[in-house]
Amino acid sequence: MQLKPKPEYTFTNAQVVEQLKEALAAMEIKGSNIFKIRAYQTVIASIEAITNSVYDLWQNNQLDQILGMGEALKSHVTELFTTGKVTEFIALKKDLPAGMFALIGIKGVGAKTAFKLASAFNLTDATTAVDKVKQAAEAGKIRELPGFAAKKEADILKAIAQEKMNKNVMPRLLLSRAEEIAARIIDYMRKEPAVKHIEALGSLRRRAPTVGDLDMAVATTNPEAVITHFLAFPEIEEVTGGGDKKASVRLTTGVQVDVRTSDPASFGSMEQYFSGSKHHNVLLRTYALERGLSLSEYGIKEGGTLHEFADEHAFYRKIGLDWIPPELRQGKDEIALAAQGKLPELVTLSDIKGELHVHTNLSDGENTLEEMVRAGTAKGYQYLGISDHSPSIQTRGTYEVLGLIESFRHKIEHINSSQDAIRVLFGYEVNILVDGKLSLPDDVLEKLDYVVASVHTGFDQSRQQATERLISAIANPLVTVIGHPCGRLLNERPPLDLDWDRVFDAVVEHNKILELNAQPNRLDLPDDLVYTAQQRGIKFLISSDAHSVAGLDVITYGLDVARRGWLTKSQVLNTLPKAELVKRFVRYN
Repeated sequence: MQLKPKPEYTFTNAQVVEQLKEALAAMEIKGSNIFKIRAYQTVIASIEAITNSVYDLWQNNQLDQILGMGEALKSHVTELFTTGKVTEFIALKKDLPAGMFALIGIKGVGAKTAFKLASAFNLTDATTAVDKVKQAAEAGKIRELPGFAAKKEADILKAIAQEKMNKNVMPRLLLSRAEEIAARIIDYMRKEPAVKHIEALGSLRRRAPTVGDLDMAVATTNPEAVITHFLAFPEIEEVTGGGDKKASVRLTTGVQVDVRTSDPASFGSMEQYFSGSKHHNVLLRTYALERGLSLSEYGIKEGGTLHEFADEHAFYRKIGLDWIPPELRQGKDEIALAAQGKLPELVTLSDIKGELHVHTNLSDGENTLEEMVRAGTAKGYQYLGISDHSPSIQTRGTYEVLGLIESFRHKIEHINSSQDAIRVLFGYEVNILVDGKLSLPDDVLEKLDYVVASVHTGFDQSRQQATERLISAIANPLVTVIGHPCGRLLNERPPLDLDWDRVFDAVVEHNKILELNAQPNRLDLPDDLVYTAQQRGIKFLISSDAHSVAGLDVITYGLDVARRGWLTKSQVLNTLPKAELVKRFVRYN
């Protein structure tokens, strides 16, 4: 593939989105074409949902992978990366007060409200705009503006004071947290006899790493009773909308929850309608329209007849498709493959035979080696790899570290020789230092069955430095697995800025394995990069990175990432039975 020349400007995804959002706000103020506005909204949402760098996609002539990226937007992205600015965006914003852009995102303040406030109070400086609006609200000056009132003024002041941002910029819930909240709602709703079936839909059902609003669907013949019961849920802070068949509320946690009811006969239609990503739904409806079918939450209309579906499988069959697992409803190739009966058979929890990245109390874990092994045995694992954080050579010295290894090896051999249910393997999680070297020398690493190498510090490196750092570790012949490869912490720390093409090239060249870390605040490698990597034949390990017995259970979130990355059983190495796994991973059998 012919790459574009290396540009001078390499904007991050967040910086690209900021540019697009400001241009979008300007277009909304100036009444631009609605289709152009929707295109920008679609592209912004698409970029915010991916981990792949827009810069990388641009470099590889793959901007088409971003939903809504038409030719005009492609040219703007090209101009941004090659000149550091977009002439059209500058022109759009030229006669608008700069302070308005700092106000967008405050709860209840959209582009038009921000413009009115910035114009009224002469907010020409984005850095001081929020403080000046706060001062104006405290002085009662906002209520005096046309179209404003005391309540609007109070709401703006409250939003600034509490730093409540609207849902477009509010940190999304971790999947695990969204699941906990949804489970409480479902348990509560099942106490109402009119609830025949209830299910969480949307991004939660697709098992996305983070979730915005919660969408719940209820099958019932008595929607009024269901909605009445829901509105008595004790965690509701405010009812924001609804009617006899649906309701929207905000919980005390700030989470928006939408509950919709459906007749049981059409429940499958509602499940499908509210489960796919925006891109998937667009492609599916286009596919159906080409066949004379119209899709809705009520069913499939063919001519003048509406066909209802109690379950999704029948819904998809009517369109001529195999049922598509929710995790795959992303707008990739799932529809074409479903039409051909060639969807991948995704890896499942029952396929997992063990783990190779868990910790004990010899590093930062809570439980002993023996307790972790018993827990692994109770889960039916055939093997369990202990990979504590490696001891420090600098602090302890080589002789003491070798003694620790020998002592721990003796404990593991005793466990292995005393039973046949589970094989315990001995590795370390070693740090990849800022210069690409490992925190343990090779003569110590040779004593281990396998090595997990991970980045834990130095996240402010340049793209080139971070890439060279990771590639150096990948090239080390004693490294087996690259742990949580992008280093992100969801809602806390962005991923390393890496040239993933080069990283994947190195992984393939050196036959290394990438980890899918199942910690709910990591979920690393992200699913879009998993999808790219698996197309290149790269293999994976799904790891709980458990630091306690209870922590072993989070491996299910790693399965979610694997399935969203289109992984099959054969692409996940800890689906191998014990004999094959030991042959693959243990350096000295």
